Amino acid sequence: MASDGIVLLVSLMVMLSNTPLLLSASSSPQGYGESWWVGDAFLDRFNPKQMVQVRNNVGPGERITLHCLSKDNDLGTHVLKFGESLKWNFRSSYGGTQFFCHLSWRRRHLDFIAYVSSGFFQKDDKRKTMACEVTCVWSVKSGFIRSPKGYRLKWK
Repeated sequence: MASDGIVLLVSLMVMLSNTPLLLSASSSPQGYGESWWVGDAFLDRFNPKQMVQVRNNVGPGERITLHCLSKDNDLGTHVLKFGESLKWNFRSSYGGTQFFCHLSWRRRHLDFIAYVSSGFFQKDDKRKTMACEVTCVWSVKSGFIRSPKGYRLKWK
């Protein structure tokens, strides 16, 4: 049917653009009238929002410096006091998303992948064990950084 083709085309457009879309069509799906909204509820079903958080748990009075970015978004450099977090939400882009972070504390440094969508993995890729799905909470401690899955990354 023609309406099935329209729904398929709209679905593809929304997944590629990652933006809500307002449509007007003379043959809109039953019950939606002339105009209908394909928005967050639709996107959440097929491309849910991801959340990444990096929390400073080093110790009282300690500050960490954090710089995170993806190929599309540079979150800038942030200085976090003890107990503070950098938190961001996003939808994975078509083809996959990775967020890299550089962390420094005193004279120690660490580069790590804070988020990577599963589309980047080969079958036996070891990064898959570190990756998280939907919610990624990293805890920065004085001796290590704890990944969302409980792995420890040691400072350099």
